[in-house]
Formats: sequence, C-alpha cells, structure tokens
Amino acid sequence: MGMERLTYSTTGGALAFSDSASAVARFPGVDATLRKQAIYDYLLLHIVPSPETVYEGVFKLRPGTVAHYAAGTLRTSRFWVPRFVESGGESFESLKAGLQTSLRKAVEATRPDQATGAFLSGGLDSSSVAGMLSKVQNGAKTFSMGFGVDAYDELAYARIASKHFATTSHEYHVTPEDIVDAFPKIAAAYDEPFGNSSAVPTYVCARFAAQHGVTHLLAGDGGDEIFGGNERYVRQRVFEAYYRIPGVLRSGLLEPLSKLFSTENPLKPLRKFRSYIDQASVRLPERLETWNLVYREGAQKLLDPEFLRAIDPRAPFGRMREVYEENSDATMLNKMLFYDWQYTLSDNDLRKVGAMCDLAGVRVSYPMLDPDVVDLSLRVPSAMKIEGIELRSFYKKAMGDFLPQDIIRKQKHGFGLPFGVWLKSHARLGELIFAHLESLRRRQIVSPAFIDEIVKGHRTGDASFFGYPIWDMAMLDAWMSAHEGKRS
Repeated sequence: MGMERLTYSTTGGALAFSDSASAVARFPGVDATLRKQAIYDYLLLHIVPSPETVYEGVFKLRPGTVAHYAAGTLRTSRFWVPRFVESGGESFESLKAGLQTSLRKAVEATRPDQATGAFLSGGLDSSSVAGMLSKVQNGAKTFSMGFGVDAYDELAYARIASKHFATTSHEYHVTPEDIVDAFPKIAAAYDEPFGNSSAVPTYVCARFAAQHGVTHLLAGDGGDEIFGGNERYVRQRVFEAYYRIPGVLRSGLLEPLSKLFSTENPLKPLRKFRSYIDQASVRLPERLETWNLVYREGAQKLLDPEFLRAIDPRAPFGRMREVYEENSDATMLNKMLFYDWQYTLSDNDLRKVGAMCDLAGVRVSYPMLDPDVVDLSLRVPSAMKIEGIELRSFYKKAMGDFLPQDIIRKQKHGFGLPFGVWLKSHARLGELIFAHLESLRRRQIVSPAFIDEIVKGHRTGDASFFGYPIWDMAMLDAWMSAHEGKRS
C-alpha cells in the first residue's frame, strides 16, 4: 500500500537506496540535478508521482513492486496485484463480522500502550480507529483540530465520537500563525516538493499529541480508498455513461453540437450540457483533473517558455493511465480505488501523515490499511461498497452498531485547511507566501504572468480555489530554498 517508502539509484555499478530521495541524491556520483519534468508534474498534481523523483538520478518504487538488482542492472516488477471479488462471495453478515474483527485486530497489532493516541477528525475512519483503540485501552487519548471556519471545522463530530467511546479528548485550534511557523519546517522536512496543505494541521496535531506524552499515533487514512468513500467514485459513473452512446453519435452530433454553446451561456441547461460533454470527452483517469486550475490553464500558460521546452505536458497522463489500467478486468470503481492507492495514498496522504509525524517525533500506524482489512475490502463487491449514490454503503451498514449514527450520516471533511481564506486577511501569512511567490518569479519556472493571474483570482474570486495553486507555488520555492545547499 506504500506506507513505507523506498527510493534508489544505480550509478557506476553501485546500488544506493534509502527512504529519502534527497539522501540518495547525495550519494557519490548520483545525478542530483532537479528533474524539470518532475517539477511540472508537481505543479499539476501537487506531488511528484512514482516512479520518478525530483532528482534526475533517483527513482521511487511504486507500491506493490519489487526491485531486483544484479550485474549492474535493475528491473522492477509487481509482487502483488489485488484480486477483486464481484460475485459468488460471502454474505453481508460474514463480511460485517470480518470487518469489525479485522479492524480490532489491526489496532491490537500496532501494540498500543499508554503512550499511544489517535487522530480524531470525527469522520468514519478516524472514529472507527479511535473507537477500536478505546476497546483495547481504557481512556484512549484522541487528538482533534479545529479551524474556526465553519466550512472546515468539524470538531462537533469529533466530540460526538469522543463521548461515544469515552476517550480522553484533546483539542487544538489551528491559526494562521501556525502556518507561518510550520511552513518552512514542512518545506525542509520533505525530500521532494509536496503540496498538500493539510500537512499543517497534521503536523500541528502530531506535535500537540507529543506535548501530551504521546509517542505513537493511530491514523485513519485509507478507508475511503478501499471501501469507496470519495465523491468522485459516484460522479464518474455519470460521465462514463456517455460511452454507452454509439461513438458515431458522440463524435458526429453531440460533441459538435455542444461547441455551439458557450460555457458562459445564460441558459443553465445549455451550460450544463456543454460542461458535461467537455468533461465526459476526457477519458479516465485524466478526467479526474478537469477541476484542476493548472490542468485547465495548460502548461503553455503556466510555465516559462524555456522551461516548457524541456518537459512533456502529456507525460503525467500516460503514467496515470498505466496505473489505472493495471487492473483492466476490474469494475470502474475498483480501477479507481486501485489508482487511488498510488496517487491518493502512497504518493500523497501517507507521505503527508508519515513525514509530519516524523517531524513531530511521533511514530504512526494505519490500522485501516492492515493486510487483513485490505483483503476483506477486496471481497466486498462493488455494488455492495456503493449502493446507488450512497458512498461506503457496506462500511456504514457494517459499522452501524459500533459508530454513532451522527458519524455514519455526516459528510466527509478530513483535516482540511482554510489557507486561501486566511491568506486574504492575515498580514504575516501574506508576507510569507507572497515573498515566496516573488522568489519563484526569478527561478524561470513559472510564468510571472500566471502568478499575477492567480494572485488576482485569489483577491477577487474564490479564495479557497485559488489558494491551492498559490500554496503549491510558494511551497515549491520554499522547498528549493531549503534543499539547495543539501544537493552539493
């Protein structure tokens, strides 16, 4: 599942490997030049996807793969491919019992003691993990973050879960000052540019737990990606229905017709028709990026002209398609789940949590990704994982007698961060971020005109939406500043 990280290089007949790409890059003879393609991939996807790293001579192993090195040659191959069961499997009751049993055993397998605590956002997974911890450890410590912004704050649900399981609850309210303090530390902590802004509350929460004597945290990451909890899993079924229409009708009538209507058409049904055709015409998994501002604007607008000539704007989508099609016989849902195991978990969320816990001096475990829990998820048919448009149907029903009903019914949030909102009003945060954007202008990576456009969009439009690329660009400059001396 990619909980642990392995990077490597083969240079001059030697094999160097580490859990840190920057450590391998410092090995004698390794090409530590920054890979321009990887920098573009980061700006597009907020991460540097496996198997590449930001360094020319260093690579990452994808989850579920093995590297074999002999006589100066390295080859990689898969040692595990999931086998999803769609029919003829177990009953709901059998699967339900297996889920609750395997989750409890997964928590017990982490060997919790009095120095163990749990992240608690109030969502399905963190509540499940905290609840199981409370069954094996009286007065289990839980740690929750608040933000003081209604759209991001779900402390009320964390309190419901804490009360239900009688945990010893600890709450911390993240502020813009926490971002100012954490930003340079986060940039220095990652071995590659990493753009997930929820690294801040993750770090603050882990540090807060350490201040309360906790040296080991249980995290709930993974449940959405193995049991079908992300909204895109349902939304993409609507777009995939487009391909049940004969191709000649799609290309000969619907697509030309849609181009007759502007995306700004005053009639909403015509706007929606144009939007649907535009999105449906992009095949999965590339379609998952159609919301992405950098994807919409394009590499030509994003990048400095000389930098643009050194990269292939379509390369990331070839790798994405390769991962998506590795389980070509699986249902669309299971193909998306498998895809997310790399792009959402291994290269993103697990890196976020692991690195930030390490920075805080806390060990982390992921009970939702225990092998027995993952194996059980493979035995839950797609139609049981999501029924109609209800996400995680099986999980909610199977845990209905364990979790509070308010948690079962709540919408997913997670440790989001109101960065874009705070950037508008907090002076010190603005000084920090805009100083990094000014520095980035001089690096001849991102077009200054693009930076100006995004900053203007943030000031006059949706602050949260434009906050994403601003964070990514500022973090890129901060990472480069923190790591420049380490490559020599």
